[in-house]
Amino acid sequence: MTLRSVVILGAPRSGKSWLARALNSTLQASGVQNHWFISESPEPTLLRSPEAITLLMGLDLPGLGPEQDDEDKRLRQALVIAQTPFTVIYGKGVDRLSNALLALDLACETDAAWLERKNAQFNINRGRDVWQCNDCSDPACEHKLFTRLLAQRAV
Repeated sequence: MTLRSVVILGAPRSGKSWLARALNSTLQASGVQNHWFISESPEPTLLRSPEAITLLMGLDLPGLGPEQDDEDKRLRQALVIAQTPFTVIYGKGVDRLSNALLALDLACETDAAWLERKNAQFNINRGRDVWQCNDCSDPACEHKLFTRLLAQRAV
């Protein structure tokens, strides 16, 4: 089986280290750890492998401020310029871990939770649900939302 790489990026105090440890523990417990390489990286320019899955920490944790906002914008811009696909990971605790596992196309804490999250993502992307950015981990989804909001503001 091929070794898959995951790079976790985010502003300071956005949960990168916690998610890296949680993913490693979860993958180890499931017996698939040897097929995954999880790393934290402060810079998107350090991405060397086009096969790497990039996870960007969302800014939904309490206590984050303008410093984290500025860093998040810088990271997103660098990822876009580098044409690196990424998934934004939101949630607290187990929800954040489940969203990361979903982004890696791995089972969540239970099969029912995985199916529920997968269906919720499908419905959001198909426009069937109210936008819920704290539950969505799709950058294209975020882009659609904010583009619509900006268009409404311009009217």
